[in-house]
Amino acid sequence: MEIRLDEISVVYGREDVPLKALNKVSFTIKTGEAVALLGPIGSGKSTLLQVMAGLRKPTSGRMIVHGQEGPIVLSIQEPQRGFFAATVREEVAFGPENLDLEPAKIEARVTWALTAVGLDRDKWETSPLQLSGGEQRRVALASALAMKPRFLLLDEPTIGLDGPGEAALRQTLQRIRTETKIGLVVASHDPDFLFMLTDRVLVLVGGELRADTTWSAWAQKAAAVAPDLELPFLLGLLRRLAEAGAPVNAAPDSPADAWNELFRLRQEREKGGTG
Repeated sequence: MEIRLDEISVVYGREDVPLKALNKVSFTIKTGEAVALLGPIGSGKSTLLQVMAGLRKPTSGRMIVHGQEGPIVLSIQEPQRGFFAATVREEVAFGPENLDLEPAKIEARVTWALTAVGLDRDKWETSPLQLSGGEQRRVALASALAMKPRFLLLDEPTIGLDGPGEAALRQTLQRIRTETKIGLVVASHDPDFLFMLTDRVLVLVGGELRADTTWSAWAQKAAAVAPDLELPFLLGLLRRLAEAGAPVNAAPDSPADAWNELFRLRQEREKGGTG
């Protein structure tokens, strides 16, 4: 299954004062990919996710979905604000119930989704509004997963989460991606969260797609394309070390490669200090 966007534009406002939220954005995403969506505030990230989820009709251009293995599901910013059910179980069951599934299949999906996000069973009959912020995010994620999506779109999923909460969310998404081969698109202003979770980078600036690349390539072009966007800490550190003359690869492909560069540099300096 894949999603193809062909010159998608979205225009807000009056005809005499148009505001282009998206301007001829084109790219293709396949099932199994994990994609970071970067951009400054007002760059069009949320609008793009809404178009991909079928919640907003583009002004021009088209989106084509090849394959019908599952839906495209969007988890919005602060999704807990939309909770309405009396219990966590009922909240997660709402989506599958609207697919007219048999009760046994609905129950199986609810159990699988809540187990996948790691929410304790003793919380399943609790009101979702009584849970902590991190637990509410798990419920929102379970609600999306219960729809059995082939693509999961997340809009600023780390807002309001502390460090342990972010780590738990990232680990949950990594595990689910491995188990289900789901396609993942995550919009966030947290580059470290994205670097640990994704492989591909889309960069929106002023509604235009300025880059469709890897993290290693983005580390080399970020300053020229979007100087106001922060690099992940590890990539920024390696770049500063390289600029200071250290013999490191300033554009590794993954967090593991970045850590390996730092360990290698440390070992070489320790050897030099004892030689």
